[in-house]
Amino acid sequence: MIAPSLALCLALVAPPLDAAQIDKVLTAAHAAAGGARLDAFGATTQSGTFVQNGGPPNSFESVTDLRNGYTRSKLVIGPATLLQGYDGAEWSLQNGALSIVSLPSFVADAVTQAYLSSNAYFRNEARSTIASGESGSVDGRPAYVLHVEPAGGSVADLYFDAATYRLVKIVAQTAQGPDTTTYADFQTTQGVPVAMSSTDVDSAGTTTVTTVAAVQFTASPPPGALARPPYVSQGTLGATVSIPFVSDVAGASGHIVVPVTLDAKAASLVFDSGGSNFLLPGAVQRLGLHASGGIATGGAGTKEQMTAFAAVSSVDFGGARLSHQNFVVTPLSYAFSHPRKGVAPEGLIGFEYLANFRVAVRYAQHEMDLSAFDAPAPAGGVTLPFKSDGNHAYVSAAIDGVPGYYLLDTGNSGGIVLNLPFVQAHALFAKGGLTYQSPGGVGGGFAVLAAAAKSFAFAGRTYANVPITIPQVAAGFFATRGVAGNLGSGFLSRFTVVFDYRSQTVTFIPNRNVAMPFRSDHVGLSLNQSDAQAFDVVQVVPGSPAAAAGISAGDRIVAFAGKQVSSGLGLGDMYPYNTGTKPFTVTVARGNVHETVTLTPRYLFPAPQ
Repeated sequence: MIAPSLALCLALVAPPLDAAQIDKVLTAAHAAAGGARLDAFGATTQSGTFVQNGGPPNSFESVTDLRNGYTRSKLVIGPATLLQGYDGAEWSLQNGALSIVSLPSFVADAVTQAYLSSNAYFRNEARSTIASGESGSVDGRPAYVLHVEPAGGSVADLYFDAATYRLVKIVAQTAQGPDTTTYADFQTTQGVPVAMSSTDVDSAGTTTVTTVAAVQFTASPPPGALARPPYVSQGTLGATVSIPFVSDVAGASGHIVVPVTLDAKAASLVFDSGGSNFLLPGAVQRLGLHASGGIATGGAGTKEQMTAFAAVSSVDFGGARLSHQNFVVTPLSYAFSHPRKGVAPEGLIGFEYLANFRVAVRYAQHEMDLSAFDAPAPAGGVTLPFKSDGNHAYVSAAIDGVPGYYLLDTGNSGGIVLNLPFVQAHALFAKGGLTYQSPGGVGGGFAVLAAAAKSFAFAGRTYANVPITIPQVAAGFFATRGVAGNLGSGFLSRFTVVFDYRSQTVTFIPNRNVAMPFRSDHVGLSLNQSDAQAFDVVQVVPGSPAAAAGISAGDRIVAFAGKQVSSGLGLGDMYPYNTGTKPFTVTVARGNVHETVTLTPRYLFPAPQ
């Protein structure tokens, strides 16, 4: 193949549009969108269906104020009805709990969505939000691309078809990655062309196809149509209750597994401050519940999973009761859910309890206290305000002097996890570290980089030589922009953690473990578990004790320290050994051949950077 000349390459790059050309595009696009007819209307109401990843159809109704982009929508997914909207702040109502988005990067996304919903780019006063323009294409057709930067918002590219000047595509750079929406099937209603079909693809690859069945334009929104719903507590509690919990990590605090009754039937669930009502399909069947509907749900992994909803009339957690709850239903890995040493989680609870009660996690005592918001609060400690993504609490901390917001995640059995965009933006850990493979959670597994930070400043204390992990992902929670990372039980267990969602604060009361040394892997194994017989070796760190012992990816560990995995052990039972200092044996299976080798743990992490 003959390489093209430099002159030809330059000719193929379209020059940017100047201000006059941008104005011409906007004028033509405004006319194509209805012009004066569109300007005469102040609101639009739409209804129809949406389907995610080819799942079952769900219904929606929405009202939008075309003057400011304020919205209110109702989504019906199986038995669940969700309300969400924007009135200067993004809000949502689910399971009776009203939540407000305050995390800065998510606030920016909401501002841009309101800008787009109100067609603000057509108004003269918004001309300064058009940062640049160029020629481009959509599906091989010529298009004009305008780059918009709304004040206080995130950026987006608007694609106008060069022949019709209709807006046919939007690429928004959201906190969770690029989100692309294409529009089709334009039909004229009340003199205004409306795209009756749209396809949205988010950064995780989830595809949402929306079909508009009915649309109506009016001079203004119907009275009360955009009103934020009132918060109505679905919780009842006679007095403060203390509930013991167990951990699935031997010798440390991992997942918080608690006893719960769902419609008077007992279940074991993980209390996850980074999660919401959640059940495994097997639990739904065992409890006699019914799951329906279908949407995509994301988590730590890079992919979103299709989920359904199951209605539960009553949830009782140690005497703290919630009524009329819907639970997301989707599978999780065998490593999370299988029975081991009496611990067999069947799902999660979290946000809904935090929204209705003050919750204190007393890690040192392996107990949780639930009380009314107006009950006397625990004394002592440091109280921090939190920001919210709509459901979960993020507090400020600083790693190596760089501040950021960290999700408080009792459902993370690890320690301090950093988001890749945050690490890249601040050029942290440029020398790299050790590579492991994590089994992950919702959304699957992923590679992680493990290293040590010089310092971590949190709640009035500064820790030195702190192990951290950095998931190497391009989608999912750990790729979220504007979030520094995630604090799991491996770090939070140094405190009694008191969540107060009414005051939007979290209090950290040091316990007897506040100054305990940080623990990290000392053997170099990445493990998963797919059955009750063995641990699967996914990866081995080069030069580690595991590598020196001859263990390789693909091996299966059937016993360690004289204990058979088949006796009912999980990955957490190996924690004291692979983070300790004493030699121990592991029995490795390769086909029908078993070999017992000795691992001699040692510190593996490179020096703090």
